[in-house]
Amino acid sequence: MDMEFNSDQRALVDALQDLVERHVAPPKEGNVSAAVHSHYSEALDRDLTDAGYFGIAREEGFGPFEAALLVEEVARSPSVVEVGASALVAPQLLKEDVPRPVVLMRAAEIGRSVRFLDRARTVLVDMGDDVAVVDVKPGGVEPVKAIYAYTFGQFRQPDLIRADLAKARKLQGLGPKMRQWWRVELAVEAGAAMNQAVQFTLEYVKNRRQFGRPIGSFQAVQHRLAMSLQMAEATRWLARRAAGTGSEADAAVAALYAQESIAPVGYDCHQFNGALGMTLEHPLHFWTFRLRALQGELGGNAGHARAVASAVWNVKAA
Repeated sequence: MDMEFNSDQRALVDALQDLVERHVAPPKEGNVSAAVHSHYSEALDRDLTDAGYFGIAREEGFGPFEAALLVEEVARSPSVVEVGASALVAPQLLKEDVPRPVVLMRAAEIGRSVRFLDRARTVLVDMGDDVAVVDVKPGGVEPVKAIYAYTFGQFRQPDLIRADLAKARKLQGLGPKMRQWWRVELAVEAGAAMNQAVQFTLEYVKNRRQFGRPIGSFQAVQHRLAMSLQMAEATRWLARRAAGTGSEADAAVAALYAQESIAPVGYDCHQFNGALGMTLEHPLHFWTFRLRALQGELGGNAGHARAVASAVWNVKAA
């Protein structure tokens, strides 16, 4: 596919960058050194809502590729907003809008903590072949403290939710499609977070001096950060390709590559930010801890590897 932006896509990205730029400063509220730490940007969420960006996949002339660009730009911010499920995944499964924030969950995860569930209004549950659409009742979810930069929550009465799944609205036969677009969303967000972490680190090594010179001038540092940037950029382009082609194989490859890249990229970024880079006072963790949460999502590396095999060799795999 042609990956060059057309004029509408270029204008969209420019507008999103201008909007997100107002929200890229590291969050200051609260105790930023606390071990339990996340920042959901209500201000960014409100700006995106007011501008109508969450419905972009249904706009005439736009679609999932443009929704992926939206997710990518929003993920640059150190604060988080639920955008991928609402703007990218849900429109591929539903003809109408559903109350957001929207959360993606597998049936086996009903009793576990899930990102954004603490503020969800709609949950799309992967039932295998089908997808259940669950409305979240007020008071039905409790927040869960986590260090992964996202906000998390879990159902207060998971057994009742499991029982309700039998009566919930079903999207027949759309389980595989949900997993496909979930993988696209995961890869898009991971690619953006990796890119931002690497860019943050590049600025640091340009300015941090040791032995009378910037540490970024040492060849060993340059080589490893070049490799990290290559993995981050490759993830971004694989994710964009998957969003543009709508291919199940492309989605699985993008998600697998993203999850395999998270560990080495995160390791090098923290190492080259020095001792402060290992602390929560340093803004780097707003991206790298988020990546750790994404690393195990939807089956982790093994799950995505099975999905690649399934798409390439036409062998059914969940």
